[in-house]
Amino acid sequence: MKKTFLSIFLALAATAFLSGCASMPRELADHKLIPGGEYTGEANNNRPDEIKYQPLPDHVQYVRASDSLVVAVYNDLQKVLASDEDSIKMAKYLFLMPGAWEYIQKGPELGGKFKRQKDKYKVHIGKKEFAFRYAIPQDTRSCRRAWTVTKRMIRYPGWSPDTTQGATPKPEPAEIKIRAISTSEMDVITKFTPFKMVEPLFVVNDRFLLGYNNKGELEVIDEIPYYNSYFERFNKIMNGED
Repeated sequence: MKKTFLSIFLALAATAFLSGCASMPRELADHKLIPGGEYTGEANNNRPDEIKYQPLPDHVQYVRASDSLVVAVYNDLQKVLASDEDSIKMAKYLFLMPGAWEYIQKGPELGGKFKRQKDKYKVHIGKKEFAFRYAIPQDTRSCRRAWTVTKRMIRYPGWSPDTTQGATPKPEPAEIKIRAISTSEMDVITKFTPFKMVEPLFVVNDRFLLGYNNKGELEVIDEIPYYNSYFERFNKIMNGED
């Protein structure tokens, strides 16, 4: 089984869902105690400064890809986001993680023909239980439509459904900023996901998290700010305030 960007935790709710897939597209993260975190995979961080991998928080497992692959995917992503054309390479399974699914399911371009499998996983913090929903598009067309919504939000932050109907002028494309995920962002996300980080992995415009497999194909989409409110709850629970 090949390593991929994130490793789905096989909670009972997820097991039934994933068992219906043609193959298991994730490996189980063991979440052992790792003081200072743990890097695996071969890389020397010989990359542009903005995409160098960062120091790890405690308990985070981070699988590095070769510098050459990370740089190649980074260059390709720059070209993809600079154009209105849909030229991104898609993996067989595209995981729309909770942050991404929250906005993608509301996208007006998806319509009733968007085919997907949905499920959820659970995270326990103290005595509190949180359920997070995600989805996997079932065909190539649905994958492309999900990516279209994400790309439009990246390129046109001021975009709204009204712009597609000519009610307001089409906004100018935004400046695109691509970087590595930060230490603090890893700390926030891993409080609420049973996944380990696997490269190539990029944050776009301080909001969107894009993960690729070792073939340079887009495999995971998520949104980092989605988890901020949960992180606030986490701190309150740990401090006995919730």
